[in-house]
Amino acid sequence: MDKKILEKRAERLRELMIHEDMDVLVAISPENVLYSTGAYIITQRSLRDRLEISIIPKDGDAVFVVCGIEESLARDESWIEDIRPYVEFKQSPIKFLADVLAEKGLDRKKVGIELHYLSSTFYKELIGYLPNTKFHECRGIFDKVRMIKEPQEIELLAQAAKASRKAVDAAFLTARPKDTERHLSTEIMTNLMKQGLDWSFMVLGTGRRTMLTHSTPSNIPMEPGDIIRVDFGGILSGYQSDLARTAVIGKPSTVQADTFKKLANIQREVIESMEIGVRFCDVYNKCKELFEKNHLPFSMPHIGHGLGVDLHEHPIINPLNEEELQENMIINVEPLVIYGGYAYHIEDLIQITPNGPKILTESEMSEEIPVIS
Repeated sequence: MDKKILEKRAERLRELMIHEDMDVLVAISPENVLYSTGAYIITQRSLRDRLEISIIPKDGDAVFVVCGIEESLARDESWIEDIRPYVEFKQSPIKFLADVLAEKGLDRKKVGIELHYLSSTFYKELIGYLPNTKFHECRGIFDKVRMIKEPQEIELLAQAAKASRKAVDAAFLTARPKDTERHLSTEIMTNLMKQGLDWSFMVLGTGRRTMLTHSTPSNIPMEPGDIIRVDFGGILSGYQSDLARTAVIGKPSTVQADTFKKLANIQREVIESMEIGVRFCDVYNKCKELFEKNHLPFSMPHIGHGLGVDLHEHPIINPLNEEELQENMIINVEPLVIYGGYAYHIEDLIQITPNGPKILTESEMSEEIPVIS
């Protein structure tokens, strides 16, 4: 990502620091390190003890503490010039963090840090070095900045969303009854990777397994008459995709076709209602009312979420969220219903614009259930 854009992003973080009366922000999670530095260090997601830490003061230069083996990548991708590598297993990244805070006089200031992510072991180590420093949760600051997407972010998310939709559409066209769940999931993810995305997650189940919230694909064959539900995503330059689709194996029954049609129309009406200034709780309640109007059971705690460097970002479409929709929020809308022994699930990505919601998956939004035959 362009380093000038990243510098402007840091300024937005600093503006919120002033508003929240914070003197420094310390990011430790993979998502906020990527967001605040621009460096996509993939090992940070799987090797949780290999910390990468961005330190952004309200005043003065930022510092990026990285594992030594990631130094070259950090220097290539990050806008931060002061990069301090530590030797893994020999030196402590938390000690490096404490030293930076003390060096800059920030150990006597109000320090915002990701307490929700920092392990208790690392936190105990940190306060051992800085017993008089007051640490405060800074998650809300990152949430507020990240919920409004920049043009480059929107482009990445749209590209990933379209690739995901094409991947599943193509897999449904080539799939046949009696293929296994695992075969179909492999086809979807292969199609996705051919378009330049990395694999992120795959939820897929047929028949009664559609009702398992996060079923992993198995070697069970897809039987004629069954519903299949897939919810999956990939990663493009650190940004997520998240898409859900429902199909039927062979000719759908009247109930299956009617249930899907109702759900598709509900999703369309909910999306159409998502104008700038509308409250998220009102979007949720509209969805609930549409379920009731269509005589479908409704039990979802949320019907959608923000998307970006993380899979579920702020804001969430739930009944308690009284925030209003704003321009360039990027939201997944995903109504799901369990009916007649199956779960039906549709999920698409939209952008909030002054001209109304824009569907970034470029889906046809058909009310007819896809058929695998």
